[in-house]
Amino acid sequence: MVNVPHFVRRSPGLANEPEDELTESMVTRVYLAILQHPQPTRELLIAQGIPAEMVDRVVHILSTRGLVAVHRDGSWEPAPPDIAIPAHAVNLERRAREARAAAHELAQVFYRARTPPTRRLEGVQVLTSLDEIHTATSEIVAAATSTLRTARNMSPRTRVLFAAPMASHRERTYASDGAEVTLRTIYDTKVLELDNASEVLAARAEGGERYRFASDLPFSAVVADETAAVVDLSSYDESGFGSLLVRSRPIVQALGSTLDALWRLAIPSPRTGTQGIDDRDLQILSLLAAGASDATIARQTGVSQRTVERRVRALMDQLGAGTRFQAGVQAARRGLI
Repeated sequence: MVNVPHFVRRSPGLANEPEDELTESMVTRVYLAILQHPQPTRELLIAQGIPAEMVDRVVHILSTRGLVAVHRDGSWEPAPPDIAIPAHAVNLERRAREARAAAHELAQVFYRARTPPTRRLEGVQVLTSLDEIHTATSEIVAAATSTLRTARNMSPRTRVLFAAPMASHRERTYASDGAEVTLRTIYDTKVLELDNASEVLAARAEGGERYRFASDLPFSAVVADETAAVVDLSSYDESGFGSLLVRSRPIVQALGSTLDALWRLAIPSPRTGTQGIDDRDLQILSLLAAGASDATIARQTGVSQRTVERRVRALMDQLGAGTRFQAGVQAARRGLI
């Protein structure tokens, strides 16, 4: 018998999920015995003092892990360890990832079942899916009477919105009395990286939406008047679990005030026909101030990235700015954006 290094003797990669120390050590012992013989057999291992029942059990484990092939005639053929063991390790890593992924959902089930009703905040409902976010948003938008304030980061829900038919973006929102509802949205600059962002934003502007841009919005939200809000947290959990439908008036008011503050800090869409700067350069300045990259600006303006880089340098010189950020600041100070 060869000397077995300590790390091989204790390697979890060779063992099944151990029911006990005996099973774990026996898996390694049988596997090494099979590797050491050119034509390993059941009888050979039994002759070495390994109980027949244990041999059968361990060979089955090795077979399920792809380390040993069991042929129809009962003969065994070990796979080359330098191929089989890494492949088995990859399988273990996959299973570990699946287990970690499932842990969050299972934890939610666990904690929901153990949260006393008295601990649940009145006026706040936890949403558990993108469909529930969509339904809740539709409900509060339909009930709005004067104002919708929204913020949209690059969440799965936002991607779904931008993928909707173009006609739906042009539809204006009306209250039950026929009055048009004011719609104001802050978009994360990252939404400009979506292929159809320009077309969608133009269509939504036709539908009466006013919008501005900000960088790194932490979540999406829709606040209807002062009565209800939906907080979309699907950028943290793609299933949408943990998002909120809020009808508690103090929380709705706090969310509305937060969106008002973000609106004041956000970068507006460019104006047109200002101080001899053409519309394309105004759009470049607006995107620049919002923190968009040259690649994103090129995609949104329909010109090459090299052209964008050249125009940005020219605009910086025109505005007397030493950096891209200063160019955006100067443009805002002069009322260009």
